[in-house]
Amino acid sequence: MKVVNNENLNVGDMTEAMLEKRALPIGRTQFMEWSDRIIAGAMVEASERSQRWVLAETVMHLNPTEAFKEDAYFILKLRKAAVNETCAAMMQEIKEEATAEKKSAEDTAPKFLGVTGGAILEDKKL
Repeated sequence: MKVVNNENLNVGDMTEAMLEKRALPIGRTQFMEWSDRIIAGAMVEASERSQRWVLAETVMHLNPTEAFKEDAYFILKLRKAAVNETCAAMMQEIKEEATAEKKSAEDTAPKFLGVTGGAILEDKKL
């Protein structure tokens, strides 16, 4: 059985070295060297610790037969994670603004006297 990969990693400023399959890290030293290289290539403004966590999680979710992978794959994963974080923060900000506007509108809206007792018309005997 042949596995076909149609994923195009050659986007943006990816170099030939980033597109070559390389062995995934084994051991702490290799992981640190590998993650430093990926983080430098991704150019994401985030803590190195959080980026290393994303990289470790990404490797853990690879298929069991993938012991070699292009750096470009992980660079794009880091960038997409940063995009997702940005969009999630923007969605939260927009939601908070809308909630504040709704509350402000409710607070400034005129108050109408409502029906007391629960009934608009009562049965009355003449």
